[in-house]
Amino acid sequence: MTTEPLAIIILAAGLGKRMGSELPKVITRTISKPLINHVLESAAKLAPERIVVVTGHRRELVEDAVGGDCCVEFAYQEKQLGTGDAVKSALPALQDFKGAILILYGDCPLLTSSTLVEFRNSHVAANATLSFITSRAESPNQYGRVLRSAGGEVAGIREARDCTPEELLISEVNSGVYLVDSSFLKPAVAALNNDNAQGEYYLTDIVSAAVREGQIVNAWLLEKSEELLGVNNLYDLSLVNRVLHMRNTKELIESGVIVEDPATCYVEEGVKVSPGAVLGPNVKLMGSTVVGRGAVIEGTALIKDSQIGEEAVIKLCTRIEGASVGERCSVGPFANIRPGSLFEPEVKIGNFVETKKARLKQGVKASHLTYLGDCTIGENSNIGAGTITCNYDGYKKYETLIGKGVFIGSNTSLVAPVAVHDGATVGAGSVITKDVEKDALAFTRPVQVSKAGWSRYKREKLSK
Repeated sequence: MTTEPLAIIILAAGLGKRMGSELPKVITRTISKPLINHVLESAAKLAPERIVVVTGHRRELVEDAVGGDCCVEFAYQEKQLGTGDAVKSALPALQDFKGAILILYGDCPLLTSSTLVEFRNSHVAANATLSFITSRAESPNQYGRVLRSAGGEVAGIREARDCTPEELLISEVNSGVYLVDSSFLKPAVAALNNDNAQGEYYLTDIVSAAVREGQIVNAWLLEKSEELLGVNNLYDLSLVNRVLHMRNTKELIESGVIVEDPATCYVEEGVKVSPGAVLGPNVKLMGSTVVGRGAVIEGTALIKDSQIGEEAVIKLCTRIEGASVGERCSVGPFANIRPGSLFEPEVKIGNFVETKKARLKQGVKASHLTYLGDCTIGENSNIGAGTITCNYDGYKKYETLIGKGVFIGSNTSLVAPVAVHDGATVGAGSVITKDVEKDALAFTRPVQVSKAGWSRYKREKLSK
């Protein structure tokens, strides 16, 4: 649909006191980015000629969060005198602009660009001077009520604090999102007064002004009212984050990812999951994580800034951070894979194994109860239960090198720096402090002493 030029004003001058912070509210982070950045992304998709962000408290922090987008200008609201005053602060930056002006809020991150396009099309189709988004609220509470005439035409908006008891029963509420012809908005804002319960300049009063002038006013009802959810406190933020999580999860499912319990799936915006992957209950994927096709994450797992290869299996209760897990690997259950770990294909990491800066080449197995830190292990080597690479002497970290085809017996301590070369075997219970040559057997073990009858003698002595 052909539309006139568009400018956007984003109101972002609010304090963050109810967020438990002295920072501006709009730079509070959701699961992925500051609140205002969500709004800016949706706004930018409308290709506006201008975007003006109205700042207030600690405005430099808001400007830093917005960044250096050349399309964005800033206006300053010196005092918190209401939404009408905030828009008035932005209008000098749009003095020469002629067209439609969309007014949004920096603490309402869920409004999508597709909804804004529909709203704009409705405004154009109605040939309206002023349009605003409304919704139906089960508990309207503090929202402004939409007043209509007996014939159903918009008569105005009344803020909740100024409503009569009868008006408080109205369920259609104002979202605060407006699309207004610039030629009307500028004089209408200039004419606002603060004769109300709050002593503020209400932007809502421009609606009744348009009605009095006989302008066409278009109230556009949005059925998806969750998009209008604003953030005023930490509980509101939790609701917003839940919606963002569900949106991300829905996109994954629609792309072919199997999500066994969408209600407990936590996938951040930057994560990439290939079709055919399986995400079990209580899975949290964060940062730059990439999950390959056919990979299975059984459940109760946290994976951050890591790569999970195709057909890998991440078993129950595993944490992986800053690591790369190759194709067809098996990790867990109850494994802790720390930054710098790199597993080539078909590596097996079992229960209660921890790795850190460990490069495990193809086919390596460490099935249980093991710590592998600052080490490189060659192809098809087997690391027995209870093995420890002793990489730290209290001052510096040292590396352990294990060749291919090596067998490390259970309960072995490898005191770095040390190397165990290809094909070697280390006997169980050893403490290895020197390099082990290729194909050798190395073990350190005290002589076993057996004293016949000692236990019987001890029991008889104690029984007397």
